[in-house]
Amino acid sequence: MKNKIKIQRNKGAAMMIVVFFFMFISLTILIGIVTPVVREFRIAGDNFDSKQSYFIAESGAEDMMYRIKNNMEVGTIGESRTLFLNNSFVSIPTEFNSIFGGQKQIITTGDVNSNQRKVNLILTTTTGVSFNYGVQVGIGGFNLTGNAKVIGNVYSNGNITGENNTAITGTAISTGTISGMTIGTGTTGNAKAHTVNNSTIRGINYCQTGTGNNKVCDTSQPDPIATTMPISDQNILDWKGEASIGDPYVGNYLLDSNNIDSLSQKEITGNFTIDGNAILTITGTIWVHGNINISNNAIVKLSSSYGPDSGVIVADGNINLSGNNGVEGSGQTGSYILLVTTSTCPIGPSCGGGSANAITIDNNANAVILNAQQGTISFSNNAEVNEATAKTIVAENNTIITYINGLADVNFSSGPSGSWGIDSWGESE
Repeated sequence: MKNKIKIQRNKGAAMMIVVFFFMFISLTILIGIVTPVVREFRIAGDNFDSKQSYFIAESGAEDMMYRIKNNMEVGTIGESRTLFLNNSFVSIPTEFNSIFGGQKQIITTGDVNSNQRKVNLILTTTTGVSFNYGVQVGIGGFNLTGNAKVIGNVYSNGNITGENNTAITGTAISTGTISGMTIGTGTTGNAKAHTVNNSTIRGINYCQTGTGNNKVCDTSQPDPIATTMPISDQNILDWKGEASIGDPYVGNYLLDSNNIDSLSQKEITGNFTIDGNAILTITGTIWVHGNINISNNAIVKLSSSYGPDSGVIVADGNINLSGNNGVEGSGQTGSYILLVTTSTCPIGPSCGGGSANAITIDNNANAVILNAQQGTISFSNNAEVNEATAKTIVAENNTIITYINGLADVNFSSGPSGSWGIDSWGESE
């Protein structure tokens, strides 16, 4: 008999089925492992982008708050500005929602790879006024002679000029020209102006042109722009309104010959004179229609009831301080007296043909904060103050202006200042 050989033709097919089945199981397992990993990577990336979006939105809110507090340009009303940060952007509104209590609402939106987050910032009016510089000057500029010195920073919307060993220990910024100055101490303290001439700069000399300096111009920064003054007309009107509550003091107020007195909030229709070792304690805001004269060892101080807060005396006329007088706060840290005048002297019909300044301080007189934003402050003969703001400032004969850090946020016990503070800050969505 012939042997019959049977060939099983289905063995290869079975093997293929096994291989395909094994591959399917392997891919299923692999996909099961990889998919969560990819998902986690995507979630981590979205989370990172979301955090970046939030921080960018906060940056936009900070930018807008800074511009509002410093009365800077915010853009065209009704449109949004776009601020680019690290290849991402934040949409910043230029029109704000006014809500209850005189508050304003700002909502900024950060966007990173289409991940959006919003920050809701509510600003409210505060009783603080910020003095950010030891000296802040308007278009009239700042002129120093005869060993005059500023211990702190200076910002001028005009020129800064010096001669005869004059110095600014911090940074000096001018929208015009800086000349004849020593600026900074050690290796710090920059000069910033379009033109810097004949000056010694301890830090960096930011300018576009200049001659006679110890350092060449660093042209990497643009020219400074004019900055706003710290006190608004509304501030002054509010303080006057506070002082005018109650019966006015009609005529001139005079305290001299070692006398002691106190004044609550008061409107004085004439001049205000403290002289001859007299001591006056202030318990409220004072508004003087005429001139203020404090001299010959007289002392004007705030009542201890002010605590850490500060007080205000407003004059429509000129302010004259001389002869070792004292102008003092309550005795607690952070308490000062602000002497502010609306006088335009030495320009104006009431200035005696240029013989008077809005504020004159000499002969070892001292005051904490002086403000004459429409006129001139003149310092001489060892005068010492802690902050000065004016349209024009002239300092000579060993004048020293020493900036106190606490002046960056001075709180007054009464009368809104017109500045803005943070009421609430958080994410809206």
